[in-house]
Amino acid sequence: MEQVYEQKRKQLLDDLSNMSEVAEEMLQNAIDALDEKNGDLAWDVINRDDVMDNYQVTIEEEVSRLLSLDKPLMSDIQYSIALVKIASDLERIADHATNIAEIVLELQNEEYLQSLVMIPELAGIVKDMLDVVLEAFITKNADLAEAACRQDERVDNIYEQIYNKNLKLISKKEDLENVNQVFSFTNVAKSLERIGDHATNIGEETIFILTKKRTKY
Repeated sequence: MEQVYEQKRKQLLDDLSNMSEVAEEMLQNAIDALDEKNGDLAWDVINRDDVMDNYQVTIEEEVSRLLSLDKPLMSDIQYSIALVKIASDLERIADHATNIAEIVLELQNEEYLQSLVMIPELAGIVKDMLDVVLEAFITKNADLAEAACRQDERVDNIYEQIYNKNLKLISKKEDLENVNQVFSFTNVAKSLERIGDHATNIGEETIFILTKKRTKY
């Protein structure tokens, strides 16, 4: 039974690792598509959203089967629940990457406004957060996970700056014709901010798995 358990656990971790790679690629491609006005990259992101949905369902089913093998220890139950939460956060990250890709398709024939200036900075921080928390999970490094989680406040601050700047643009009479694009960039920034939140959630679950202590950032 122990051998069967370990095999199923390894398969679960392999699937979660594959899901993580797809999430990272979707986020990077969405950011690149926005920067380059690349419709093909945007469509690649959109078309892979179903892959992430399927991974989430598969992982939930694998956890259910894993816990039904025998009377699991409390630590095994907690670990399995944490994996399901991480899979859920990865799926939501993919959803937000898809939202960004859809906005790219809407704006690909337009000249970008200056309000895009801070979005690449926000995107870079969020991508780094995701990369680091996933590395922390794989390498079992709680300190690395904590360092990534501490970036969430910085993400929130940059999003607030973008939001306030775009709000001022909307209030200017001469910028009314660009209001749709301003709203679109605000939505991109919000999606990036939410990806930061989900990366933080993954970091918190990683810290819990490794230390058995609950932390909130």
